[in-house]
Formats: sequence, structure tokens, C-alpha cells
Amino acid sequence: MWKNCLIGAISVVMAMSGSAEASVHPDSQPVGLQIEAEAMTEAALAFLATLDEGQRALVMFNLDDRAAREAWSNLPTPMAPRAGLSINMLDDQQRIALHGLLTRGLSSEGYGEALQIVALEDALHHRLLDTIAQEGASWSEEEREQANAFLTSYDPENFWVRIFGLPGSPAWSWVFDGHHLAITATVVDNRVAYTPVFLGAAPQTRMTGRAGGQRALQHELDRVADLMASLNTDQVSAIVQGENRADADTFAGPDWVPDARAEATGMRGSELTRDQKLMLHMAIREFVGSAPYAISDAWLAQIEADGIDALRLAWWGDSSDLSHRFMLRITGPSIHIDFAREGQTEEGDVNHLHIVVRDPSNDYGESWLESHYAASHDAP
Repeated sequence: MWKNCLIGAISVVMAMSGSAEASVHPDSQPVGLQIEAEAMTEAALAFLATLDEGQRALVMFNLDDRAAREAWSNLPTPMAPRAGLSINMLDDQQRIALHGLLTRGLSSEGYGEALQIVALEDALHHRLLDTIAQEGASWSEEEREQANAFLTSYDPENFWVRIFGLPGSPAWSWVFDGHHLAITATVVDNRVAYTPVFLGAAPQTRMTGRAGGQRALQHELDRVADLMASLNTDQVSAIVQGENRADADTFAGPDWVPDARAEATGMRGSELTRDQKLMLHMAIREFVGSAPYAISDAWLAQIEADGIDALRLAWWGDSSDLSHRFMLRITGPSIHIDFAREGQTEEGDVNHLHIVVRDPSNDYGESWLESHYAASHDAP
């Protein structure tokens, strides 16, 4: 069996290093993509069927409402208010139906990571509660009001869903977001575009309590650590761009336009060895793995068709110690990944990760939507 696995891994590297003909373009995998699109549609319609008229008015938006589609954020709600329906507005039946959409709209790994991120809000709530108890007496009234606003917002029920267009129509979209989590899926003609995606974790490692030792986003961190540890001196010189990068695109939302050419800095994929190219492929697979498998496989096929040589890798921070602040950027024609460990906090730790995944060629499904409207003469 191990021989078959090795042959498969080598085939992946050869495909990524070679021409586009060696790879499978996502458009050649219509059956799996159609199955995923139809499953999402059925789950979204089932969720909408549980809502009353007032709730449907809150959750549904026009697909051409670009500002609303791009209004996702990783920030807590006191800093970035959300629209739509939050979990705490739903009854038990409606919550079950919402999770039906999430389970059909994410892979098993993606759903598990999303639940982990949501659960971490309890940890933040209790940490802030302890801080208020220890230090709050010395705060100003304004500081106490701000702290209480954040205390209320750190809540596993403070995550929001929005649906754009009508599920079952040729083009529609859904968004699920809250603090440290944003999933955007756009269905166009039985294909699913799956960006932007934001994943964050604070604390990334639970240090105390009954959940002590649990880690979020650890697989992504491990894959990147393996790749960075494999680099030689010349490769490190090529990939490292500076000590740190402030205001990285890990906070990107409506103001950021993905363009792989705009950030073509760092080490070229062609500078990696075959083993390192496989490590990079495995890391990218983790980063796009929130999507259902047919969708992530098609996306990976497109990245492979672009070729590993088309990728650029840039690093800010200490490349030898991922326990301190860093940022990795992987950029190519159809993939843009920012992965960062955030800077030191007032609590004195850097136990805080951010990931954003974009598609410069089809973010929000815009490329597919343009083609769809051109073919149907039915632009919004």
C-alpha cells in the first residue's frame, strides 16, 4: 500500500511541475461539482423553509448586493456589526437546519474546524470575564462599557448567516461568518466558488481547563512548519521579506482586490526541490480543505494546471521559529493564502492564528458570474 501512496504523491508533484495537460481541469469534473452544488441548494432551501417571513426578510439579500456580499469580517461584532440571522435568533429546529447547510457546505474537516473556532468564543468570554474581575475596578466607565460589549459578543451563538439570491436558481450564494470565521460559497451553473474563506483561532492552543491541550488549525501550522524546516540557506534568503508585516491581508474584506501579480514577491516555486513541492502541495491542500471534497479537488486541479512554478512564497518574521509572530503568503494565478501568527497581546502570548484564502481568478465567483450573465443576457 505504501508503494501506491508514494506513486500517487510523485504523480502529484510531476503534475504540479509540468504542463497543464498533466492535470485535470475543474471543468472536466462536472458530476462531483454538480452533486455538491445540488446538496448545498437542497440544504439551503430546507433551512429557509424553517424560517418565518420576518426571518427570511433578514437573511435573504439580492445577489447583486455587492456591499453586503463583501461585508464579512474576522473581527468581533462590536468592531464589525453583522447583518442577516445569528444563531441566537434561531429555535432548535432552525439550528438543526442551519447545521444541515453547514455540513453540506463544508468538508468534514472544515465543519470540524468551524465548530472548534465557534467553541473558542467561550474561552475568550471567560478570559475577559476574569480580566474584568481582576482589573475592572480601576477602569473608566467607557472602558467598562467597551469590555462588556466584547464580553457579550464572545458567544458561540453570535455567528451569522446570509443568503444571496434564491437557492435553486442558476446563481446564488451563502455566507456564514462571525469572529474568526467567514465562509463564502457561490453557486453558478452547478459549480461552487469557495472564496473568500477566513479561519482564525485565539487561543490556538487551549492551555488550561477541561479542554486543555486542544489545538485549532494545527494541521495547517504543521504543514507550514515542515516546509519551512526543509529550506536551505539560499531558499530562506529568497523567501524572507522582513521581520514582520503589519496590517496583513488576514484582515482583508471588501477593500481588498485579489491580484496575484500585485504581490509577486518572494521565492519562486521553481526554486523548491521535488520533496518541497510535495510539502507545499500538502500545505495548500490543508488551506483549501474547508470546501467539500469535489470542490477542493477541482480547485487543487486548477492550481496544479497553473503549475508550481507559477507560485510565489513570501515570509515575514523568524523562519526558524513559528512560535513567534510570522506571516506566510502563497500567491498564484488561482490561489492566494495569507497565514499569520498574530503579534504579542496584552496577555503576553502569541497564541493566535489567522488564515485567509482567496482566488485571484474567481473570488466571490465573479468570473463565473460574468460568464453566466453574458451567456444568459440576464445580468442583475
